Amino acid sequence: MTAKLIVQLHVPDYDRFKAVFDELRPVRKENGAIAHRLHRGVDDPTRVVVVTEYATADDARAFARSAALKEGQRRAGVEAADFIVCEEVEADTY
Repeated sequence: MTAKLIVQLHVPDYDRFKAVFDELRPVRKENGAIAHRLHRGVDDPTRVVVVTEYATADDARAFARSAALKEGQRRAGVEAADFIVCEEVEADTY
């Protein structure tokens, strides 16, 4: 079963954030990322949630601790970030 790294961010300038996020795609992939989903708050578009899928929880944790991510967040102007590593236990479609 895969693991998800879920990150909630406060991003005052979304365009700046998105440019750096896109630059880090190869770094995410090198660290075992399989896919990602990017979400913005409806009522507060400075709130961004990134859900990245990894083969293992260890891969997700390693990327969350990486210097490349920390530097990317600095360049992107991220003001706050909250990380959680999860394993999917159920999925359904409605």
